[in-house]
Amino acid sequence: MFADYLLGLFATEPRRAKAVYNVCRGRRTVSTLFAGLTYQELAWLDSWHGVPLEKFEAAAQTLVEAGWLTAPQAGYWQLTPAGEAQQVKLKKTLYQPVAWQQFQQVDVRRFTALSQLALQVVSEYSHQAKRYYPVTTDPGIQAVVKGWFRRWRSADLVAMIVTELREFLTTLSTELATIFVQSLTGYEQPGQTDQQLAEQFNRSVVEILVIRKDLSCQWVAWLQAHPDGPLADLLRPLVKINSVSTSAWQTYQTFLQTPDLDQIAGRRHLKLSTVREHLLETAILITDFPFDRLLTPTIVAPLNQLFGSETAVSTWRFDQVQAAAPALDFFWFRLYQIMRCQRAA
Repeated sequence: MFADYLLGLFATEPRRAKAVYNVCRGRRTVSTLFAGLTYQELAWLDSWHGVPLEKFEAAAQTLVEAGWLTAPQAGYWQLTPAGEAQQVKLKKTLYQPVAWQQFQQVDVRRFTALSQLALQVVSEYSHQAKRYYPVTTDPGIQAVVKGWFRRWRSADLVAMIVTELREFLTTLSTELATIFVQSLTGYEQPGQTDQQLAEQFNRSVVEILVIRKDLSCQWVAWLQAHPDGPLADLLRPLVKINSVSTSAWQTYQTFLQTPDLDQIAGRRHLKLSTVREHLLETAILITDFPFDRLLTPTIVAPLNQLFGSETAVSTWRFDQVQAAAPALDFFWFRLYQIMRCQRAA
Protein backbone atom coordinates (compact mmCIF):
# COMPACT_ATOMS: atom_id res chain seq x y z
CA MET A 1 0.00 0.00 0.00
CA PHE A 2 1.07 3.58 -0.66
CA ALA A 3 0.24 4.30 2.99
CA ASP A 4 3.07 1.99 4.09
CA TYR A 5 5.60 4.14 2.25
CA LEU A 6 3.94 7.34 3.42
CA LEU A 7 4.35 6.27 7.05
CA GLY A 8 8.11 6.15 6.50
CA LEU A 9 8.15 9.88 5.74
CA PHE A 10 6.97 10.96 9.18
CA ALA A 11 8.71 11.14 12.54
CA THR A 12 7.87 11.50 16.21
CA GLU A 13 8.24 15.28 15.76
CA PRO A 14 5.43 17.04 13.83
CA ARG A 15 5.99 17.43 10.09
CA ARG A 16 4.00 19.66 7.77
CA ALA A 17 1.86 17.34 5.66
CA LYS A 18 1.70 19.58 2.59
CA ALA A 19 5.48 19.93 2.59
CA VAL A 20 5.93 16.15 2.65
CA TYR A 21 3.46 15.85 -0.23
CA ASN A 22 5.21 18.56 -2.26
CA VAL A 23 8.61 16.87 -1.77
CA CYS A 24 7.16 13.63 -3.11
CA ARG A 25 5.61 15.24 -6.17
CA GLY A 26 8.69 17.35 -6.89
CA ARG A 27 7.54 20.89 -6.25
CA ARG A 28 10.71 22.98 -6.14
CA THR A 29 9.80 25.99 -4.02
CA VAL A 30 12.36 26.96 -1.40
CA SER A 31 9.91 26.15 1.39
CA THR A 32 9.43 22.62 0.01
CA LEU A 33 13.16 22.08 -0.51
CA PHE A 34 13.90 23.40 2.97
CA ALA A 35 11.36 21.00 4.44
CA GLY A 36 12.98 18.15 2.51
CA LEU A 37 16.37 19.18 3.90
CA THR A 38 15.25 19.45 7.52
CA TYR A 39 13.20 16.24 7.29
CA GLN A 40 16.16 14.47 5.61
CA GLU A 41 13.91 13.54 2.69
CA LEU A 42 15.54 15.26 -0.28
CA ALA A 43 16.32 11.85 -1.77
CA TRP A 44 12.54 11.47 -2.21
CA LEU A 45 12.23 14.72 -4.18
CA ASP A 46 10.07 14.09 -7.27
CA SER A 47 9.89 10.35 -6.54
CA TRP A 48 6.07 10.26 -6.55
CA HIS A 49 5.66 12.81 -9.31
CA GLY A 50 2.12 11.96 -10.36
CA VAL A 51 0.54 11.07 -7.03
CA PRO A 52 -2.67 13.13 -6.58
CA LEU A 53 -3.29 15.02 -3.36
CA GLU A 54 -6.48 13.02 -2.82
CA LYS A 55 -4.53 9.74 -2.76
CA PHE A 56 -1.98 11.22 -0.36
CA GLU A 57 -4.70 12.45 1.99
CA ALA A 58 -6.62 9.17 1.81
CA ALA A 59 -3.47 7.20 2.66
CA ALA A 60 -2.75 9.51 5.58
CA GLN A 61 -6.29 9.08 6.85
CA THR A 62 -5.77 5.31 6.75
CA LEU A 63 -2.70 5.74 8.96
CA VAL A 64 -4.62 7.99 11.37
CA GLU A 65 -7.43 5.44 11.64
CA ALA A 66 -4.87 2.69 12.29
CA GLY A 67 -3.51 4.73 15.20
CA TRP A 68 -0.11 5.24 13.58
CA LEU A 69 -0.32 8.96 12.80
CA THR A 70 -1.81 11.79 14.81
CA ALA A 71 -2.34 15.48 14.07
CA PRO A 72 -1.06 17.66 16.96
CA GLN A 73 -2.22 20.74 15.04
CA ALA A 74 -3.94 21.48 11.75
CA GLY A 75 -1.75 20.59 8.77
CA TYR A 76 0.85 18.64 10.77
CA TRP A 77 1.21 14.91 11.42
CA GLN A 78 3.52 12.91 13.63
CA LEU A 79 4.08 9.27 14.54
CA THR A 80 2.35 7.78 17.55
CA PRO A 81 4.32 5.22 19.59
CA ALA A 82 2.44 2.48 17.72
CA GLY A 83 3.24 4.23 14.43
CA GLU A 84 6.92 4.39 15.31
CA ALA A 85 6.92 0.65 15.99
CA GLN A 86 5.10 -0.03 12.72
CA GLN A 87 7.58 2.14 10.83
CA VAL A 88 10.50 0.13 12.24
CA LYS A 89 8.75 -3.09 11.24
CA LEU A 90 7.99 -1.90 7.69
CA LYS A 91 11.55 -0.74 7.09
CA LYS A 92 12.66 -4.32 7.75
CA THR A 93 10.01 -5.99 5.58
CA LEU A 94 9.12 -3.45 2.87
CA TYR A 95 11.40 -2.81 -0.08
CA GLN A 96 13.36 0.39 0.53
CA PRO A 97 14.57 2.32 -2.54
CA VAL A 98 18.31 2.95 -2.67
CA ALA A 99 18.77 5.12 -5.77
CA TRP A 100 15.89 7.58 -5.89
CA GLN A 101 18.29 10.53 -5.71
CA GLN A 102 18.64 9.96 -9.47
CA PHE A 103 15.27 11.67 -9.89
CA GLN A 104 17.06 14.93 -9.09
CA GLN A 105 19.93 14.32 -11.51
CA VAL A 106 18.25 12.73 -14.53
CA ASP A 107 14.87 12.71 -16.25
CA VAL A 108 14.39 9.11 -15.09
CA ARG A 109 10.80 8.80 -16.28
CA ARG A 110 11.67 9.80 -19.84
CA PHE A 111 14.72 7.56 -19.93
CA THR A 112 12.64 4.63 -18.69
CA ALA A 113 10.27 5.08 -21.63
CA LEU A 114 13.15 5.55 -24.09
CA SER A 115 15.15 2.56 -22.88
CA GLN A 116 12.14 0.24 -22.79
CA LEU A 117 11.36 1.05 -26.41
CA ALA A 118 15.04 0.84 -27.41
CA LEU A 119 15.38 -2.60 -25.83
CA GLN A 120 12.23 -3.74 -27.60
CA VAL A 121 13.53 -2.44 -30.94
CA VAL A 122 16.85 -4.26 -30.49
CA SER A 123 15.08 -7.46 -29.45
CA GLU A 124 12.83 -7.39 -32.52
CA TYR A 125 15.82 -6.47 -34.70
CA SER A 126 17.72 -9.52 -33.40
CA HIS A 127 14.93 -11.71 -34.84
CA GLN A 128 14.58 -9.67 -38.06
CA ALA A 129 11.02 -8.77 -37.04
CA LYS A 130 9.73 -5.69 -38.86
CA ARG A 131 6.05 -5.61 -37.82
CA TYR A 132 5.22 -5.33 -34.12
CA TYR A 133 3.38 -3.13 -31.68
CA PRO A 134 5.78 -0.70 -29.98
CA VAL A 135 5.68 -0.55 -26.19
CA THR A 136 4.81 3.15 -26.45
CA THR A 137 2.97 5.17 -29.09
CA ASP A 138 4.39 8.48 -27.88
CA PRO A 139 5.67 10.10 -31.11
CA GLY A 140 8.43 12.00 -29.29
CA ILE A 141 9.79 8.86 -27.65
CA GLN A 142 9.56 6.96 -30.94
CA ALA A 143 11.40 9.70 -32.84
CA VAL A 144 14.30 9.75 -30.38
CA VAL A 145 14.65 5.95 -30.43
CA LYS A 146 14.51 5.86 -34.24
CA GLY A 147 17.36 8.35 -34.42
CA TRP A 148 19.31 6.42 -31.81
CA PHE A 149 18.79 3.12 -33.67
CA ARG A 150 19.98 4.62 -36.96
CA ARG A 151 23.19 5.81 -35.25
CA TRP A 152 23.95 2.53 -33.55
CA ARG A 153 22.55 -0.04 -35.96
CA SER A 154 25.29 -2.56 -36.76
CA ALA A 155 26.07 -6.26 -36.63
CA ASP A 156 27.46 -5.73 -33.13
CA LEU A 157 24.52 -3.84 -31.61
CA VAL A 158 22.66 -6.85 -30.21
CA ALA A 159 25.77 -8.29 -28.58
CA MET A 160 26.63 -4.88 -27.08
CA ILE A 161 23.16 -4.50 -25.55
CA VAL A 162 23.15 -8.06 -24.23
CA THR A 163 26.54 -7.51 -22.62
CA GLU A 164 25.38 -4.28 -20.97
CA LEU A 165 22.25 -5.92 -19.64
CA ARG A 166 24.10 -8.92 -18.27
CA GLU A 167 26.69 -6.79 -16.53
CA PHE A 168 24.01 -4.60 -14.95
CA LEU A 169 21.94 -7.57 -13.84
CA THR A 170 24.92 -9.06 -12.01
CA THR A 171 24.77 -6.07 -9.65
CA LEU A 172 21.24 -7.03 -8.56
CA SER A 173 19.76 -9.76 -6.42
CA THR A 174 18.06 -12.61 -8.28
CA GLU A 175 14.63 -11.25 -7.39
CA LEU A 176 15.38 -7.71 -8.58
CA ALA A 177 17.08 -8.94 -11.76
CA THR A 178 14.04 -11.07 -12.56
CA ILE A 179 11.64 -8.18 -11.97
CA PHE A 180 13.74 -5.93 -14.20
CA VAL A 181 13.86 -8.44 -17.06
CA GLN A 182 10.25 -9.52 -16.82
CA SER A 183 9.14 -5.88 -16.96
CA LEU A 184 10.68 -5.53 -20.42
CA THR A 185 8.88 -6.08 -23.73
CA GLY A 186 10.73 -7.89 -26.51
CA TYR A 187 10.30 -10.32 -29.36
CA GLU A 188 7.13 -12.34 -28.66
CA GLN A 189 7.50 -11.41 -25.00
CA PRO A 190 5.17 -8.75 -23.52
CA GLY A 191 6.39 -7.16 -20.34
CA GLN A 192 4.57 -8.28 -17.23
CA THR A 193 2.30 -5.86 -15.39
CA ASP A 194 2.79 -4.75 -11.79
CA GLN A 195 -0.15 -6.95 -10.82
CA GLN A 196 1.41 -10.02 -12.43
CA LEU A 197 4.77 -9.36 -10.79
CA ALA A 198 3.11 -8.73 -7.43
CA GLU A 199 1.42 -12.12 -7.56
CA GLN A 200 4.63 -13.85 -8.65
CA PHE A 201 6.80 -12.33 -5.92
CA ASN A 202 4.18 -12.11 -3.19
CA ARG A 203 4.47 -8.36 -2.89
CA SER A 204 1.91 -5.58 -3.13
CA VAL A 205 1.37 -3.77 -6.43
CA VAL A 206 2.66 -0.54 -4.90
CA GLU A 207 5.81 -2.29 -3.69
CA ILE A 208 6.44 -3.61 -7.21
CA LEU A 209 5.96 -0.07 -8.54
CA VAL A 210 8.55 1.21 -6.05
CA ILE A 211 10.95 -1.58 -7.01
CA ARG A 212 10.61 -0.86 -10.72
CA LYS A 213 11.17 2.86 -10.21
CA ASP A 214 14.21 2.15 -8.08
CA LEU A 215 15.54 -0.30 -10.68
CA SER A 216 15.21 2.42 -13.32
CA CYS A 217 17.27 4.69 -11.07
CA GLN A 218 19.87 1.97 -10.49
CA TRP A 219 19.99 1.35 -14.25
CA VAL A 220 20.58 5.06 -14.83
CA ALA A 221 23.38 5.13 -12.25
CA TRP A 222 25.02 2.05 -13.78
CA LEU A 223 24.93 3.54 -17.28
CA GLN A 224 26.46 6.79 -16.03
CA ALA A 225 29.33 4.72 -14.64
CA HIS A 226 29.66 2.94 -18.01
CA PRO A 227 29.27 5.85 -20.44
CA ASP A 228 30.62 4.37 -23.69
CA GLY A 229 27.80 2.02 -24.68
CA PRO A 230 24.74 2.57 -26.85
CA LEU A 231 22.25 2.92 -23.99
CA ALA A 232 24.43 5.48 -22.22
CA ASP A 233 24.23 7.50 -25.44
CA LEU A 234 20.44 7.44 -25.13
CA LEU A 235 20.71 8.60 -21.52
CA ARG A 236 23.27 11.36 -21.97
CA PRO A 237 20.93 14.20 -23.09
CA LEU A 238 18.74 13.61 -20.03
CA VAL A 239 21.50 14.04 -17.44
CA LYS A 240 21.55 17.36 -15.60
CA ILE A 241 24.69 19.13 -14.42
CA ASN A 242 23.23 18.91 -10.91
CA SER A 243 19.87 18.99 -9.18
CA VAL A 244 19.61 22.79 -9.19
CA SER A 245 17.22 24.40 -11.69
CA THR A 246 18.86 25.97 -14.75
CA SER A 247 18.03 29.56 -13.85
CA ALA A 248 19.11 29.17 -10.23
CA TRP A 249 22.40 27.62 -11.38
CA GLN A 250 23.05 30.58 -13.68
CA THR A 251 22.42 32.92 -10.76
CA TYR A 252 24.80 30.90 -8.63
CA GLN A 253 27.52 31.09 -11.29
CA THR A 254 27.13 34.88 -11.30
CA PHE A 255 27.30 34.88 -7.50
CA LEU A 256 30.66 33.10 -7.68
CA GLN A 257 31.92 36.11 -9.64
CA THR A 258 30.43 38.70 -7.25
CA PRO A 259 28.69 38.28 -3.89
CA ASP A 260 26.83 41.59 -4.35
CA LEU A 261 23.18 40.52 -4.71
CA ASP A 262 22.07 43.81 -6.27
CA GLN A 263 24.74 43.46 -8.95
CA ILE A 264 23.65 39.89 -9.60
CA ALA A 265 20.05 41.03 -10.01
CA GLY A 266 21.17 43.66 -12.50
CA ARG A 267 23.33 41.29 -14.53
CA ARG A 268 20.66 38.60 -14.59
CA HIS A 269 17.77 41.04 -15.11
CA LEU A 270 15.97 39.54 -12.12
CA LYS A 271 14.28 40.87 -9.03
CA LEU A 272 16.40 40.81 -5.87
CA SER A 273 13.85 38.45 -4.29
CA THR A 274 14.34 36.00 -7.18
CA VAL A 275 18.12 36.11 -6.78
CA ARG A 276 17.70 35.29 -3.11
CA GLU A 277 15.36 32.39 -3.89
CA HIS A 278 17.89 31.03 -6.39
CA LEU A 279 20.71 31.17 -3.87
CA LEU A 280 18.63 29.48 -1.19
CA GLU A 281 17.72 26.71 -3.62
CA THR A 282 21.37 26.21 -4.52
CA ALA A 283 22.48 26.24 -0.88
CA ILE A 284 19.97 23.47 -0.13
CA LEU A 285 20.82 21.27 -3.10
CA ILE A 286 24.62 21.40 -3.29
CA THR A 287 27.02 20.39 -0.53
CA ASP A 288 29.82 22.92 -1.09
CA PHE A 289 27.92 26.22 -1.09
CA PRO A 290 30.26 29.00 0.11
CA PHE A 291 28.10 30.31 2.96
CA ASP A 292 30.88 32.50 4.34
CA ARG A 293 30.73 34.73 1.27
CA LEU A 294 27.27 35.88 2.39
CA LEU A 295 26.96 35.14 6.09
CA THR A 296 29.40 37.64 7.53
CA PRO A 297 30.40 37.60 11.23
CA THR A 298 28.08 40.58 11.81
CA ILE A 299 25.10 38.63 10.47
CA VAL A 300 26.01 35.35 12.13
CA ALA A 301 26.75 36.73 15.62
CA PRO A 302 23.15 37.32 16.80
CA LEU A 303 22.00 34.06 15.18
CA ASN A 304 24.72 32.09 16.94
CA GLN A 305 23.73 33.72 20.20
CA LEU A 306 20.11 32.64 19.71
CA PHE A 307 20.58 29.19 18.21
CA GLY A 308 24.20 28.21 18.73
CA SER A 309 23.47 25.21 20.95
CA GLU A 310 20.12 24.22 19.41
CA THR A 311 20.16 21.50 16.76
CA ALA A 312 16.43 21.18 15.93
CA VAL A 313 16.66 23.68 13.07
CA SER A 314 13.07 23.27 11.91
CA THR A 315 11.77 24.51 15.28
CA TRP A 316 13.60 27.84 15.14
CA ARG A 317 11.25 30.81 14.70
CA PHE A 318 11.93 34.04 12.86
CA ASP A 319 10.03 36.05 15.47
CA GLN A 320 12.83 35.13 17.88
CA VAL A 321 15.26 36.77 15.46
CA GLN A 322 13.07 39.84 15.01
CA ALA A 323 12.96 40.36 18.76
CA ALA A 324 16.75 40.09 19.15
CA ALA A 325 17.90 41.66 15.85
CA PRO A 326 15.03 43.60 14.21
CA ALA A 327 17.14 44.69 11.24
CA LEU A 328 17.99 41.13 10.19
CA ASP A 329 16.11 40.03 7.07
CA PHE A 330 14.41 36.62 6.79
CA PHE A 331 16.76 35.68 3.93
CA TRP A 332 19.75 35.66 6.28
CA PHE A 333 17.86 33.61 8.86
CA ARG A 334 16.90 30.97 6.30
CA LEU A 335 20.41 30.85 4.82
CA TYR A 336 21.82 30.40 8.33
CA GLN A 337 19.39 27.53 8.95
CA ILE A 338 20.48 25.85 5.73
CA MET A 339 24.15 26.27 6.63
CA ARG A 340 23.57 24.67 10.01
CA CYS A 341 21.74 21.73 8.40
CA GLN A 342 24.47 21.21 5.79
CA ARG A 343 27.31 21.39 8.29
CA ALA A 344 25.56 18.99 10.65
CA ALA A 345 25.05 16.42 7.90
